[in-house]
Amino acid sequence: MTEGAVSPETRVQDSGWYVKIKYRVRIVNGPVLKGLNQPEIMDFVTGYRQVIPGLEKRLIGHAGGETLSFTVPAEEAFGPRHNELEFEKNKADFHFPAGMTPYPGMELPMISHQSNAPDTVIIKEIRDDTIVIDCNHPLSGKDFYYDLEILEARPARENEVCGEWEQTASPGSCGANLPGIVLGQETEEGS
Repeated sequence: MTEGAVSPETRVQDSGWYVKIKYRVRIVNGPVLKGLNQPEIMDFVTGYRQVIPGLEKRLIGHAGGETLSFTVPAEEAFGPRHNELEFEKNKADFHFPAGMTPYPGMELPMISHQSNAPDTVIIKEIRDDTIVIDCNHPLSGKDFYYDLEILEARPARENEVCGEWEQTASPGSCGANLPGIVLGQETEEGS
């Protein structure tokens, strides 16, 4: 192998690789989402849907020390927007705690028996007798632009792979990061 060349054994594989990146991501033609003042650090194991598919896909075949810039289309991120996922419901159908006033942008918990249903929905509009709800992910329909450096890429160690991931091959956190219910949490723009 020539000097400076990286062997295939040290390049990110599509499953079971620990990857640590330093990155900045923004919406194409929009605001920076992560890394505005300084790049963010993130690590994950490939093959377990811990990051958006388009990000993981573009890291496959690359090695630690490489810097990359690329666009991830909405279809490989949070998916396209679906107008049919916006609907209007009577205010009487909602049961807000005493003293809580709904407002546009407020997140509400979603209870569903479908595995691919969102955890939360967003109030899009408050009308006289109804509330318009949007079940799309807030970042659906958005393309993302990444600037990143792969800080580390290697086969994942046994203690870096959660047993629940192996059983389901779906997102998970071994119970350490249970989804929370967020009602009306305000965030800084772009966070």
